[in-house]
Amino acid sequence: MAKVINRAVIINTAAILNEVGGHVKAMKNSEKPKESPAIERERRAESLLADVFEQAGWRVERQSKRRRANLDFIVRHPEGVGYAVEVKAAAEGRADRLVPLFAQAVLQSLHSAGQNAAPLAVVAAPKISEGAANQILKFADQYAADAAVGIIDFDGLRVFRGPNLEVLNAEPPRKSPIGPRSPRVSGHLFSDLNQWMLKVLLAPEIPEHLLSAPRGQYRNASQLARAAKVSVMSAFRFVQQLQNEGFLSESGPYLKVVRRDELFRRWQASAVRSVKEAPMRFVLKGDRHAQLRRMLNSGRACLALFAAADALKLGFVEGVPPYVYVERIGPASLKAWKNLRHCELGEPPDLILRQAPAPQSIFRGMVRPDGVASCDVLQVWVDVSSHPSRGREQADLVRQRVLGKVIDRKN
Repeated sequence: MAKVINRAVIINTAAILNEVGGHVKAMKNSEKPKESPAIERERRAESLLADVFEQAGWRVERQSKRRRANLDFIVRHPEGVGYAVEVKAAAEGRADRLVPLFAQAVLQSLHSAGQNAAPLAVVAAPKISEGAANQILKFADQYAADAAVGIIDFDGLRVFRGPNLEVLNAEPPRKSPIGPRSPRVSGHLFSDLNQWMLKVLLAPEIPEHLLSAPRGQYRNASQLARAAKVSVMSAFRFVQQLQNEGFLSESGPYLKVVRRDELFRRWQASAVRSVKEAPMRFVLKGDRHAQLRRMLNSGRACLALFAAADALKLGFVEGVPPYVYVERIGPASLKAWKNLRHCELGEPPDLILRQAPAPQSIFRGMVRPDGVASCDVLQVWVDVSSHPSRGREQADLVRQRVLGKVIDRKN
């Protein structure tokens, strides 16, 4: 009996162990260890970046597992430009998290780049603010000039700097909690800073005494931002808008404005708007020209419209009181000019204050003919064209004598 019992126990025990072993084996096969959030984030960033390049027509050469420790992948443009890409992803889009990762990506991409591929360091995060992106680009300008730069987030932000890369730039779509998003208005092409950057791009073709602006050639938005003293993101958006609307040449190493006749026509049209004005008289009697000169030298003000055209030796219209641009018209701002008062009803003005519609563009570009602050020639042409007092004739004269060769330039 004992032998029978022992044999039954052995059989039952073996069956139990076999069943348990089957469950253990099944668990091992079915429950593979999950990737850490960091690795999953890195893979998502790599996949997203590869899709960006592939959709733009680049060839993506993914690296073998043996080589992935040194490099994520290589991308090649149809024209032959190649980049050795290293991607780093952070859990948060903060600059203090992203800048160290970018520095690490730079070192690895520089180490892996060869003769046929330039280094491209990319950082990614779920969401990256404009301020954080600017800090990364500033760090790159100072310490990583030999590497191309990429900044992407999972919301749609794309910021690249390097040959053939900036066409990939994109802003994340704006989300509205109420209803579908309305189409974007292209009028932002002529925002205040955009007008200033347009002047910077055109400055080499305009005499220095007619426009105060840096004169150079710029390969990308980052170089334009440095020259114009604006944020890199502002320059990226401006360059992207010009590209999207066909106003930048697609050939050549430098940013070059094309289709200028259409661009200038739209620039003029953007200036047709209501501008705050105030007719003024000088409190003290005396030489009005001398008092006007003292006013222009005492604060942020400059001659505008026809008075500016006269100062630039391009005058055509007479009998119009001098227009003067100021940054703002209001009681607080007028304290700087105590010798001015508002005109009484029916009283002829000594001058007309005009609130600058684009103060950055106007005051950065102003010149000083004969020591008197005046609008630049581009601003005069834009402003007078819609003025009812023979503004069109004045604009035509400015174009004929100065801007015709700029506007009509084909290449």
